[in-house]
Amino acid sequence: MKTDEQRIASYLAKTVPATLSLKVAAVLGGMQSGFAAACNDLVPIEIAIQAECNIAAVPTIQYPFYLNFGREIWKLEHKGIDGPGLIASAQSLHDKYVSYGLDTALLVSIADKVFTITVT
Repeated sequence: MKTDEQRIASYLAKTVPATLSLKVAAVLGGMQSGFAAACNDLVPIEIAIQAECNIAAVPTIQYPFYLNFGREIWKLEHKGIDGPGLIASAQSLHDKYVSYGLDTALLVSIADKVFTITVT
């Protein structure tokens, strides 16, 4: 078992700025392209959710909750979940956000029109 001094020395060795900058530089390109791909995929979805909120005359202060509902469904799709698993998870998210006080009809509309998922 390592002593406290050995653990501290190990931590300090791996957090030396020169070493750390090389590690970050090695993965930075992949991080940037992954972020760009996610943004390109997620932004149109968020715009569609905002349009649904505008149609339903939702107060602007409640937009983040509806956007988070959509982001969570997008995350499931992005992870490769589809079919009955996606539908069950989306239903669970619907129930969660209804319990927060969001409008069930709008959540159903977002799931249907933006993600083509049927929730009740």
